[in-house]
Amino acid sequence: MWAVTAQGQNAMRRFLGLVSAATLALGATTASADNAVGPISRINLTNNTFVVDGQTFTASPTNTVGVKLRDLKEGDNVRVNYSQRDAREGGDPINAMRLEKTE
Repeated sequence: MWAVTAQGQNAMRRFLGLVSAATLALGATTASADNAVGPISRINLTNNTFVVDGQTFTASPTNTVGVKLRDLKEGDNVRVNYSQRDAREGGDPINAMRLEKTE
């Protein structure tokens, strides 16, 4: 049979406190998504970049979900999902996670 000592209980409480703090810290750094909606004002197929609402985005041919950049043209209305963290960190161009053509 296992005997629980006061010292063991204190160690377990400290461990659970650290796990809780780490979980909260990881949750706070998780990137949340934002959207940009509007017409494409510029496309550069060589660099896989495009501009919507004054922000430059990159559309990876292998990682961006949705319509392919090569199937769009300047003036097409789109919705771009991107990471707010990329935008805050001044990442230019901002990585487009999802690209949709809208009407």
